[in-house]
Amino acid sequence: MRVYLTGFMASGKSTVGPRAAARLGQPFLDLDRLITAHEGRSIPTVFAEDGEDYFRTLETEMLSRTTETDDPVVAVGGGALVDDDNRAFAKAHGLVVYLKVPVDTILERVAGDDTRRPLLEEDTGTRLPHDEQRNRIEELLDERRASYEAAHHTLSADRPVEEVVTDLVQLVANHSSP
Repeated sequence: MRVYLTGFMASGKSTVGPRAAARLGQPFLDLDRLITAHEGRSIPTVFAEDGEDYFRTLETEMLSRTTETDDPVVAVGGGALVDDDNRAFAKAHGLVVYLKVPVDTILERVAGDDTRRPLLEEDTGTRLPHDEQRNRIEELLDERRASYEAAHHTLSADRPVEEVVTDLVQLVANHSSP
């Protein structure tokens, strides 16, 4: 069964996804990594050089290619399934699972990593101050909430990774059973 993991940045899609895929015996695909490989440049560079609209076009293209792989677990970007057509595509071709985390957890996770996150940066590429990051995260979550909640299932991802993986594997197993 094809599984699409959606949720805000730092919700755990790229951490939970490969572990769940391994336990399910399925391949893992990360949409951001597919875009990076396709473009030969990083996501921040794509944003800086061509803008968010171009990036979203690439997301749609790479999402459609996920059907070329048998039953992958796919980590989609935080904004990929906000697009109605992308969300409908994912729901029609697999099980969509929303990894839900609160704002404070997102802030802790992004503060603790060195991943560039264009949506939390100034135009110059400088990371926004903490309070502005919080505001931006809250705004984006408000904008995206309905899209995330339209997933087939929601899992709380504000807990140990292995618990989330176990619950995801069980969810997929239950959904696959006749």
